[in-house]
Amino acid sequence: MTVLMQVLTLFALMLCGLIAVKTKLMDDRAIGMINTFLLNFALVGLIIAKMQQDASPELLHDLTWMFVLSCLFMVLGGVVADRLFIRESHDRRAVLISLSMISNCAYMGYPLITSVMGGEALIYAVVFTAAFNLVSWTLCAYYFGGREAMQPRKLLRTPTLIAVFIGLVLFLTGWRLPQFINNALDALGNTTTPLAMFVIGARLITLRPRHLRDRNLLIACALRLVILPASVLLLRLTPLSPVLINALYLCVAMPGAAMTALQADLYHCNTALASRAVALSTAMSLVTIPVMVALM
Repeated sequence: MTVLMQVLTLFALMLCGLIAVKTKLMDDRAIGMINTFLLNFALVGLIIAKMQQDASPELLHDLTWMFVLSCLFMVLGGVVADRLFIRESHDRRAVLISLSMISNCAYMGYPLITSVMGGEALIYAVVFTAAFNLVSWTLCAYYFGGREAMQPRKLLRTPTLIAVFIGLVLFLTGWRLPQFINNALDALGNTTTPLAMFVIGARLITLRPRHLRDRNLLIACALRLVILPASVLLLRLTPLSPVLINALYLCVAMPGAAMTALQADLYHCNTALASRAVALSTAMSLVTIPVMVALM
């Protein structure tokens, strides 16, 4: 029941964002500014602060497997979607494949894992984010724009991934930042959950009932929210640690990533469908996430 209350709290924060936009208390510009703060400060602070842990051999083993399996399940989602939507036009197919492949592991994954598994498990989600960025700017970009669109160099300009590199140095070397800096990073990181949920809720304003009539979009959402996460549970038959499996499971169970809409715009694909896809999968996750958490 405690876990259910934590999940419901996150959804209540999303409702606040939806109400703020619906009542015109905040507009797109204000939400965009919050989004910028999240990407460049809150998430960066959270990652660096939480990665200052002791690097035991067991944890290093788990994190290596976390990166490998994260890439594997994203690629699996892409391969399955590629076959499912082969008859779609290029623009729609690219969006549906991207939705199936990559999840909102930072905005929703970080708060959910922290709420359900505790702050010490966040490092697993951080490693998932590193895999997410690698796959996004290589394989996902390929589906949108072909080989020319693959831009792994963009990884070097992503604030959250730069934070991952800094965190990895601190994690592997055992170095620690001065206490006053860590206090500032903690303060920034503590704003991640309410602000991320607020922004996600605000984005739901674009949904309309007619969007539920898009059969292939619903199939992609089902693949993203139910089928791929359920397949992660098969890892319980392996000797991998329960913490690793549960963290991977929650990251994979998240709705579509905003990166899908960003890349659709960047590569001049179906931006309207991409925005709908992210919003619809997020709305559907209000039902699927509590069920998925209950299956842990």
